[in-house]
Amino acid sequence: MPEATQLIKVTTIKNITLMKKILVIINKNWETEPVLNALTNPKLRPAALPFPEVINTPCDGDNRMSQPRAVFSLPREGEEPLQVVVRCIEDLMATGVNTSSSLEKYKVLPQAIAADAADLIISVSTANYPDPAVTHNGTVVLGGNFFIHDGNPDNHADPEHNLIDDRVGTFIASNVAPAVFSLAETVNARLHCYPGGACKLVPPPNFPAPQLVCEGASTFTAVGSVNVTDYGSYDTIDAQALKEFAAAAPEGYTANSIETTHGVVKISTSGEPILFLSPITDRLNHFNEDVTDTQNYVSAFNGGLALGELLCALAEYGGERQI
Repeated sequence: MPEATQLIKVTTIKNITLMKKILVIINKNWETEPVLNALTNPKLRPAALPFPEVINTPCDGDNRMSQPRAVFSLPREGEEPLQVVVRCIEDLMATGVNTSSSLEKYKVLPQAIAADAADLIISVSTANYPDPAVTHNGTVVLGGNFFIHDGNPDNHADPEHNLIDDRVGTFIASNVAPAVFSLAETVNARLHCYPGGACKLVPPPNFPAPQLVCEGASTFTAVGSVNVTDYGSYDTIDAQALKEFAAAAPEGYTANSIETTHGVVKISTSGEPILFLSPITDRLNHFNEDVTDTQNYVSAFNGGLALGELLCALAEYGGERQI
């Protein structure tokens, strides 16, 4: 770990007590709906999370809009409320464009992120877990490092596969203070996700993890494969992405989420602190066995449950610590 510490520079941006706005960016419509279901459920959302002041749900899959899906105002004693804005990337994309297009996501995200001017960004996207030995289906992963793999380098002439950026193929270090990731322990405690606890997370139908938890650490990395629109190629491309990550990552840093969007959100920012939150849907190399619409819904719903507790923990997180 000492070698990795020398390589990684964590940029502390501002005191958390001064944080006024969090922007939550969710990938697809079908992920956004279950996340919002969890965040608005009167029985399951945290008591400290009020019903949103703005709510635009449910929306059909072909929905396009510039307005946020939800706006929450979390009260804080002695301070102004913490505003949380929730947006869906698919809402912002052009009609008729493949909603998995990395380039289209990158076209719409920078402007939307800049307009919201948030103090912290949380990228939410379902993912698989890069350890085929033990299932993590239904768990939620929280991290801050990113690695982007070009999943289609020989087909950049196709407009759906031509996101090109200098940061592709490089390890992008977290710009969030390591102490923030300890909030995963708070999330677990409040969701009762510990041995013998009545865990609020819901087991997905296919190969659920033996222990449903929210895992988080400053060494966790989201590995993202861009320029991929064919679900059938995930298994092959995921293996390539992991191999490339292993060659580029500093010692001690691990791949804990594989999907297609977190890295695009990261490179769309202009230096704002950013976390990724990945509800895990499937095991590495088992996409066709594990992933169904129900599997996706349950896993994304778990992501919403964890996100609600995380937002409340962030509202409470103060003192001299920084993000």
